[in-house]
Amino acid sequence: MAWDANEKGNYANLTKTASEHGGVDQFIDDIHNEGYQEGHERGMIDGAGIATVVITAVIGAYEGIKYLVQKHKAKKQAVKERSDSAQSVIRQMCEDADDKQYDDNDVSDLDDE
Repeated sequence: MAWDANEKGNYANLTKTASEHGGVDQFIDDIHNEGYQEGHERGMIDGAGIATVVITAVIGAYEGIKYLVQKHKAKKQAVKERSDSAQSVIRQMCEDADDKQYDDNDVSDLDDE
């Protein structure tokens, strides 16, 4: 309900309250300061809530990126291990084939004599 300056009761209440605060100017300052303080407190609470959300989001993003990096490193390591293993097997097969070839040549050389 809005304040109506034409109603004598409201005006009387206003002037009485203003005089209790030390005059109209002091009453206006008190209203301003009370509103400012309330807004500041509410803003601090809202700011703390926003900061909490932002910090949580940053931590979540960090943990997500960390997980993806670790997963990528593990995959890269597994590929390297499989590649090393495959290279080792291929080398062994080549060495075995070379040894067998020399063994076959040695046997055929002996048979020719």
